[in-house]
Amino acid sequence: MYSPNADWFELPRQGPFRSFRMFYETSDGERVGAYVIFPVQANGQGLLYLRGGTRHIGMVRPTRLMQFAQAGYLVMAPFYRGNLGGTGKEDFGNQDILDAISAFDWLDQRVERTSVFGFSRGGQMALLLAHHRPVKRTVSWAGVTNLVWTYEEQRTMQKMLRRFTGGTPDQQQKAYHVRSPLYYRPQGEVLLIHGLYDQNVKLRHATNYAARYPRQTHLKIYQYAHQFPVHQKMAVTDDVMKWMMT
Repeated sequence: MYSPNADWFELPRQGPFRSFRMFYETSDGERVGAYVIFPVQANGQGLLYLRGGTRHIGMVRPTRLMQFAQAGYLVMAPFYRGNLGGTGKEDFGNQDILDAISAFDWLDQRVERTSVFGFSRGGQMALLLAHHRPVKRTVSWAGVTNLVWTYEEQRTMQKMLRRFTGGTPDQQQKAYHVRSPLYYRPQGEVLLIHGLYDQNVKLRHATNYAARYPRQTHLKIYQYAHQFPVHQKMAVTDDVMKWMMT
């Protein structure tokens, strides 16, 4: 699968895993960067990890991905378009959802089954992807489900969201709607992980999604905020992987 060329760069070893920065092409012709981590003992499954944040904020770390590789997953984590050498511009869940769709297709061709894991803004991307592709297991951890609520909850993000969407929720209703997975049924099963005291993405994002799609959704609420303590984060991730394997 790996051959040294302009689209593949092997990273220094961290533990037993071979890690790479690579580029892939989206269905609309953008060149998007990603990390790919190869497991030592493959379980035949792939894990698409969708990061939170925008641009350099929330950029995924290879060390986070290695917990999944340790369990045997072939892991892929896109940077989203326009970041770290990629072409185009991210737009928070509109055209850049193609970054997630094309990454899923790339990974799914190389494994028996691909699960999807997204955090925060990545949870939004994961749930939108689960509408567009038959993902059997999708995990949204502190995921955005209604972008209007995010606009209301996060004043520091309002200018950015107006730039991405072209205006306020009142001015650009369609632009906020298409970025809100609350209105798009997933094709497979979904696990929602959320902190009770999360002030970045409030709990209503998860509870309303679970109420809208009760047959497909499992909701787990923890006594934490947006970020969990490290030991609890690792333990919950282990539980998530067990669920994805079933």
